[in-house]
Amino acid sequence: MKLQRRRYVTHKKFQFRMLAILLLLVLLATLISTLVNHYFMLSSIVSFTMEYGRPPTGNELLIVSVRPLVIILPVVFVILSALVIFLSHQIAGPLYRLKQYMEKVENGDFSATLKFRKHDTIHDIADSFNRMVQGIKKRLQNTEEK
Repeated sequence: MKLQRRRYVTHKKFQFRMLAILLLLVLLATLISTLVNHYFMLSSIVSFTMEYGRPPTGNELLIVSVRPLVIILPVVFVILSALVIFLSHQIAGPLYRLKQYMEKVENGDFSATLKFRKHDTIHDIADSFNRMVQGIKKRLQNTEEK
């Protein structure tokens, strides 16, 4: 039996924040690459015109317009990659820490309290985890008392 997910927005604040950040990154990358590309393309056309005394035509125009992309695309790719790594760290870091604390609880250590860094996302997960561990700890103490 295949389980189907009916709700795609399960954590509104987190999901909409990530959506806004990603859309902003795409918009920013598009804007920057467009402006830089136009600048380099126009400067290449002007340089060509000054050098040869006429504007580029046909293949010359294609070469002059593609040359800036060879510079721009790798730079934009590196910047976007760095930003995505930074953003994913805000998610992967807390998940890694949660996994470590789950292993502690699995090994019987109920004294640890999970805390995330101030700028990390999903703080409510840490709160839920801590409440769960406290609930298990209380149940174990009640069982031992009986």
